[in-house]
Amino acid sequence: MAKWLGLLVGALIGNSLNTAALVLLSIGGYIFGAWLERRSDPIVRHRKYLSKDHEAFRHLLHQSTFLMMGYLAKADGRVSKKEIATAEQIFTSFNLDESGRKDAIRLFNAGKHSEFQVETILQPLSSVARKHRNLIRVFLEIQARIVVADGHMNSSTRRPFLGVAKRLGFSEQVSANILRQIGAKEEIRASTGSEYTLEQAYALLEVQADCSDKELKQAYRHAMSDHHPDKLMSEGATDEMIQAATEQTQAIQVAYQAIVESRN
Repeated sequence: MAKWLGLLVGALIGNSLNTAALVLLSIGGYIFGAWLERRSDPIVRHRKYLSKDHEAFRHLLHQSTFLMMGYLAKADGRVSKKEIATAEQIFTSFNLDESGRKDAIRLFNAGKHSEFQVETILQPLSSVARKHRNLIRVFLEIQARIVVADGHMNSSTRRPFLGVAKRLGFSEQVSANILRQIGAKEEIRASTGSEYTLEQAYALLEVQADCSDKELKQAYRHAMSDHHPDKLMSEGATDEMIQAATEQTQAIQVAYQAIVESRN
């Protein structure tokens, strides 16, 4: 809006002079308006602030993790026992102390409250999502555990997750792959066995069963790189994210080994 107002003001001033001045002042007005509009953009303000204050960034990730879990758990209108159990498993896997656990529960409950506005965390997260894509992916993988908790997905549970992922820069295809990947891992977690089926292993590595050995190895290396704890730590990952990423790398290694052994 500001850039078009700048264009109009420049045109009005230039119109009283000559054609050349009209063009130059119109362009100048547009550029000034665009600059003014960008400065007032909340996304830009969030990005500048979070890029300078690393503790604020980590605090945002920490709070958003549990708030979003609550929001997605309640997205279909109710929070099931399985979703609550999954949330408890996640809290336990994060090795939270008593104070941290109480804080996580408080945030989870706040996220599922009817008055919670998810945009309050999506807006700042989206401002840094491109720069911290690997961190945001781990964030989405944590959320996916809540989405697949009931063992089945319908539009009322799947659509909110895909919408959140899209706001954070992830295509529907990539987001759907994340759901399949985490779904496969949760099936193993829930079963009495500890070995992946080949179908689950391929889903975890996000490749087709007929992929070549070269494609398989590339997918494995890419997945390990994306979830490498040291790499994520250097980007400002929270302790919870490091724990989730470590668990994911272990699952990726097991899945890869299962596929390799099946091919030999």
